[in-house]
Amino acid sequence: MAGWAKERTFKRALTFRSLWEHPFGRAGLLLIAFFGLMALLHPLLLITVWPSSLYHPTIGFDPDAVPHPTAPSWRHPLGTDPMGRDVLSQLLYGSRTSFGVGLVAGGVAAVLATLIGVGAGYFGSWADTLLMGLSDIVVLMPPPVVLLIIGLLLDLDWLSLGVIYGFLAGLGVPAIITRTHVVSVKVRPFVDAARIAGGGGWHIVRRHLLPFVLPLSFLFLAFTATGAVLTETILSFFGRTQMRLSWGTMIWFTQITFRWSPAGEPWNALLPPVISIMLFCSAFYLLGWAVEEIAEPA
Repeated sequence: MAGWAKERTFKRALTFRSLWEHPFGRAGLLLIAFFGLMALLHPLLLITVWPSSLYHPTIGFDPDAVPHPTAPSWRHPLGTDPMGRDVLSQLLYGSRTSFGVGLVAGGVAAVLATLIGVGAGYFGSWADTLLMGLSDIVVLMPPPVVLLIIGLLLDLDWLSLGVIYGFLAGLGVPAIITRTHVVSVKVRPFVDAARIAGGGGWHIVRRHLLPFVLPLSFLFLAFTATGAVLTETILSFFGRTQMRLSWGTMIWFTQITFRWSPAGEPWNALLPPVISIMLFCSAFYLLGWAVEEIAEPA
């Protein structure tokens, strides 16, 4: 009965409202919404307000603001980089890449870890041996290292990078942890009672196992999204991706032009992507922290 009560608590607790009412969850949701707005705002600004010749993130140039880089101003709220491009336009454009990579990688990892962990933990037998053996192999293949090697051979766009990272991350440790969690839940009395009452495998998985696994899956989504964004930044910094512009490429270009900029060191072009990466990753950490406290209250 206690297990059933805990199951019902999970179903009621992990909702958007519960996340919003938690201070860390609210902060994480607001940050993610802010970066989502940044990603949506850039094309709208180029269509309606910003002339493309001045504010295009890669080929834009302001001939009236020289020498470049320039300090923040009303015309360029974050200034320009050494090539005369608007830093705010680059930052907004780069948020599309990081936002997409993080969400795709986190979603793939969460779904894969849930499917593999539940399948191996509940059905056991040969499925457990096969799936956990595969997970043990993937654990020995860190996603950043594998993607660095793949980046030497292939041109990675943001979608393929997110999918590959999510696949490698979700099939490793998260799947093993999920499987262990499922094994500990399926032997509880309320699961045996459901089985004796005639509940089939799908019914037991859907009604009695998933409520315990979904909060864990959300944690994997949050932490995988963070790792994917950091990995994309590293790969873009070393020129191992196909993406024209991201926060990582902004850092890469700024550091190679940092010392010889005619108007001085362009801190205005370096700090915005660095701070954005920190805040974006912090948003998912805050969400993960909130989910953990909601799902496992003290």
